[in-house]
Parts: sequence; structure tokens; C-alpha cells
Amino acid sequence: MSDLPSTDVVVVGAGVVGAAVFHELAARGVAVTLVDERRGGSGTTAWCGGVVRCYHDTPELTDRALYGWRYFHAFARHTGFDVRFHTCGFLYWPSAGRAPAARAEAARIAAAGAPARWLEPDEVTRRFGTLLHDGSAGAVWEPESGYLEADEVTRAWLRAGRRKGGRLVEGVRVHEPLRRGGAVRGVRTDAGTLLAGTVVLATGAWTPELLTSWGLPHDLWNQAIQVDLRHPATPPAGQPAFMDDVHQINGRPDPDSGGVYVGHPTGRRCTAEPQRVDPAHSRLIERAGGRRWRWLDGGSGGGGLRAAECHAPGQGNWVRPLPGAPGVLLATGFNGGGFKMAPWTGAEVARRITGTDVPRPETSTDAQHRSVS
Repeated sequence: MSDLPSTDVVVVGAGVVGAAVFHELAARGVAVTLVDERRGGSGTTAWCGGVVRCYHDTPELTDRALYGWRYFHAFARHTGFDVRFHTCGFLYWPSAGRAPAARAEAARIAAAGAPARWLEPDEVTRRFGTLLHDGSAGAVWEPESGYLEADEVTRAWLRAGRRKGGRLVEGVRVHEPLRRGGAVRGVRTDAGTLLAGTVVLATGAWTPELLTSWGLPHDLWNQAIQVDLRHPATPPAGQPAFMDDVHQINGRPDPDSGGVYVGHPTGRRCTAEPQRVDPAHSRLIERAGGRRWRWLDGGSGGGGLRAAECHAPGQGNWVRPLPGAPGVLLATGFNGGGFKMAPWTGAEVARRITGTDVPRPETSTDAQHRSVS
């Protein structure tokens, strides 16, 4: 089989992160080829809840998420494709002792231009009391956060990247790196050799297995995630997306079914292969969720989603060179935060490759303020 045309950058992995990188590089005139052995967006991205929110415990991560929040609110302006942003709002309950820091970080987010504020317990109860069992703690409230459908976002980025000159190669497996002069200068695939100046690995849950098979040391592992679709007896009006570090639950509404997705960390390492929902973990989700949400009383189950996510030590490694493999950039190990961070990841990869900063995304609100002034 003849080799694939050479390129400046090859991105391996056409999930939401790889698609974001692909589009950002193509938009900046970089010759980029994206390769995946499956159809784009059919891996862990297909199981992703697509929640977009700003708050994190550290300002660095908040700023990266804020970049994504702005980008997703202006997605059509960046890509030419309209993907609906479901603005359901986002509530975050910090763990015990973290309330003062969370209050300060919410104020910093608001000062940066994204609606966010700290709600004292009585205001949480006033706004959401009909939904809650436990309204005894304050929370961060982001009224203009929400979620997008991850598969729609991924396909839109892929289409936009191709229109801007990128090359998408689906159904082709990458087998090994191509080394020349002590550096990685491409990959060997089912379709032949693909020469490239830089290889970006956006391979998600397949990354630990891939790097191990290449004989490269790494600090990545996979952890199982599970979210269950719960059907309340009465669909909960005004249900926000949420993260609750008190009861260790997270989720978002699913208007199509009238239900709510609810997850709880599994703490279990796993392979990248597809997984079935664990009934024992479903019972744990129901118990933990019922401590916060009243609508779990008397509801019913509706299946769920269980998949692997690539993890790295600490807050995650995000975008970094791969030690021992010059010419390779890792864009993985997001510890469950890959979707909301995907716009920042695309911009950061582009910055490292082109040496130029990427302008801050502009929302429609920013544009309105500029036109008035």
C-alpha cells in the first residue's frame, strides 16, 4: 500500500480533544492530518456528558475552563457550524472547609466576565428547594453554564477542520512511531507511513496501552466512570447540571428523556475496552444522589453509561512533550475534564507548534459590548 501524504502535524485520535486540535491547527494554516482507526467521536467521546462550566479549585484550571466556556458560547463563530449550548446552569457544592475558597474563586470568575456567584444556604434553598433533600450548604452558581452534545461538537470540529484544509483519515490504525535522527518524525499505519514534523497523541483512554506497546515510559492510567440515567416520577423543572463534593456526585439533565444523568466516582482502574453498567455501582449512585436530590425518591432507572477515561497524577498533564520521544506532544490525561478543556487544549497545542498565542475567544456578549462602545 502506498504511503499517506506527509504533513506538518499528525494528530492521532479523533475524539473531542483530537478534533479540537485538528480544527485549531487547520484554522491557523498548519498542514495537519488526523488519523483514527474508528469513526471520529465514537470512543469515550460518545459517552461524554458535555458539561461546560468554569469553576475549579485552582485558578489555572478555572482559567482554562473559562477559555472553553467562552469558546463554546461562540462555537458557530469559530467553526461555521451551529451546535446548541443547553443553558441549564451549573451548581457546585464544595467539600467541607472549602467554602471560603470557593466563594473567592466564584468572585474571580465573575470579574473575568462569566456569570458566577456564591449562594448562601438560604438562597440555595429558595432557588432549588423543591428539588433538594439537603440544602444546608452554600454553593457556586453559574447560571449561563450547561452542556453540549459531545458527538455533535466533535463532528462539527472535524467538518470545519477539513473545510479549512485539514486531512481526516478514519478507519486507519496507527501501529508505531517513525523515528529519524533520534526524534519521532511520523507514524506507521495500516495505510503506510505518514511523515510529520510533530505527532500529537489525543488518544484518550487508549493512550496508556499505546505508549506501553511502543516501549515508552509514562504515568497515565485509565479509570472507569459511570453515570446512570434516572427517571424521576415527575420530571424536575429547573434542574441544573451539578457537581457535589459533599456527596461525591455529578450530573446533568437529559430533557429528551425527562430524566437526569447522575454519576459517582468508581475509583477503579480499567482497560480502554467498552464496559457494561455495574449494578452495584448503580445502587451506590442512587444512595449518594438521594442524599442531595429529592426527585430520586420513587424514581426509576433507565440504564446508564460506563466507559474509561485517561488519568494522570495530580490535576492532570493536559498538554506536554512525551519524555523519551522528541517530536511527540501528549494531549490526554485530563482526569475526566477533557470536553470542557478541549478548546484550551487546541489553542495550547497550536501555541506550542506555531509559537504564537491564540486570541481569547469572544462571546456574543463581548461582541455586543464592543459594538455599543
